[in-house]
Amino acid sequence: MNRVIDMEKTFLLSQGDLKIPCKLSQPDFGEVRRVVLGVHGLGGSANDEIQVGIAEEMELFYSATLRFDFPAHGESPMTDAAFTLKNCVDSLLTVARYAREQYAQVEDLCIFATGFGAYVTLVALQDLLEMPGQVKLVVQTPSILMHETLLAMKGISRETLWAMDRVTLQAERPFDVTYSFYEELRENIAMTAYPIPMLILHGEDDAFIRMSDIQQFHRINEQSKLVIIPGTSHRFLEEGAWDMVLDLTRDWFEFEQVLLSDWS
Repeated sequence: MNRVIDMEKTFLLSQGDLKIPCKLSQPDFGEVRRVVLGVHGLGGSANDEIQVGIAEEMELFYSATLRFDFPAHGESPMTDAAFTLKNCVDSLLTVARYAREQYAQVEDLCIFATGFGAYVTLVALQDLLEMPGQVKLVVQTPSILMHETLLAMKGISRETLWAMDRVTLQAERPFDVTYSFYEELRENIAMTAYPIPMLILHGEDDAFIRMSDIQQFHRINEQSKLVIIPGTSHRFLEEGAWDMVLDLTRDWFEFEQVLLSDWS
């Protein structure tokens, strides 16, 4: 179920042929202390319940939150043909630059990214780190090996996707992914070390992303903190799961620590 924030600014950002729908919310009073980017997953949108929940939570801590839709997702006017990894990375970087320009006085650019959005963020991370200020990162169910996750989600092999050339992903807004998109993913592996502290949130019962891959990613990123949410699947739909994510994300952006006693 999607949620919406009553008071938010909606607009389009342009980058070349890209038209990126954005939603900006900020505190009603007090000075903005940080900017939070919400980066949705495959088949999701800026109106995903967790993305709106993060925005609502962070407003209480003097944060502006900027969410956006990837091509072929949500309110994006772009067609399925525009859904490429490059266009997704360009969308993220365009939104991040806008946030930096609009809030030049703010040091922290905080990013909450889930699934495919976490993968895109990691692919774009070097460019993000070259922007002014500090990046704080929370990745929830990060699709480190996104090409494998895509095949697992559809229950098909690489050879089958090659033969079909494209498959449709059923979501709130169904869209096609092509074999060339799969090849883009295969050529951009996010299983590497990144020079930044990050909080990794993962569901214990995730059927699409192997626990061993998440643990390996955690090991090679020595500045990371890994929290496994018990009894939780890939989409975190279980009762109470999103509440845990909100609490953990807030504490990471506020203190760069996991403060809940159950996770320490």
